[in-house]
Amino acid sequence: MKKLNRILILLTSLAFVLCMTTVISASGGSKKLHKVAGTPNYTKLNINNISTYIRNNGDSDLDNNNQAGFEFPKRSSKKCFFESGFVWGATVNGNASDVRVGGSTYNAGMQPGKILSPGVAEDPNLDKNRIYRVRPDYKTANLATEVADEGFTEQEVYDQYEKDWNEWPATDGAPFDDVDGDGVYNPDVDIPGVPGASQTVWFVDNDLDPNLTTNLYGSSPLGIEQQCTMWAYSQAGPLGNMIFRKYLIINKSNDAFTNMYVSMWSDPDDGFSDDDYAGCDTTLSLGYIYNANAVDQTYGDIVPPAAGFDFFQGPVVDAPGD
Repeated sequence: MKKLNRILILLTSLAFVLCMTTVISASGGSKKLHKVAGTPNYTKLNINNISTYIRNNGDSDLDNNNQAGFEFPKRSSKKCFFESGFVWGATVNGNASDVRVGGSTYNAGMQPGKILSPGVAEDPNLDKNRIYRVRPDYKTANLATEVADEGFTEQEVYDQYEKDWNEWPATDGAPFDDVDGDGVYNPDVDIPGVPGASQTVWFVDNDLDPNLTTNLYGSSPLGIEQQCTMWAYSQAGPLGNMIFRKYLIINKSNDAFTNMYVSMWSDPDDGFSDDDYAGCDTTLSLGYIYNANAVDQTYGDIVPPAAGFDFFQGPVVDAPGD
């Protein structure tokens, strides 16, 4: 049996209050929102001071009106990211003229669902290929935050939590707390999601639709399955201003990838988009954005935040010799 190459990346998105007084400009992007399959095809990660959109085609931080969707503080209508995604590129079979890229930026090169065998993807319209969201205390929790933030009724929010709990796709790779230690997810005993997290979002997608990959960057598919886990903690202090993202990308093709690079992509707009600085600190693996002035046109009398993406764990390759 051909051993699958797996690459695991863990990073976090964070927002924190910081005054800056230097100058730069940054522009917001524009795109057409493509319909993706599975129902629901999007949800929100919104258990702490952040509220953002996540979709089961790898797109994130963009709202349903094609506007900035990463809101901080939650329920303030202030946004500090326009859109974000995960991207990669590789040489195929050592052929320097066959370089392919994929992932999600202003266009998504992914479709929902697993890869069943090389070149064969699951039907993206299957109900199982929706996006999933769980919180361990949903049965007794006050769901008013989700109701106010999402526009659904309390019963609708509760029912979706319950459905995702009972149908949690652990067999497809979704994480769970194996309370009884038997290695099998049992919704009556085990707890779905990242152990200890207050809210977890999970989906799986793949790059086997050539129309999507061509529309992204003009590339043919690589044959990658991506499993994405995002989670957050409802706590005071720094954890209340962070969300975590974990990407597992799997080579399910018959090809070998060499010289492969992965990256978090984002179009950051720290409130008003024309007065932002963006930069990076390579010693911290941190990409960041901050406002040029102490007062921002969008944030107004709220101190504009600094925000960024911090790679907590770089690529971990599960393959002999790598």
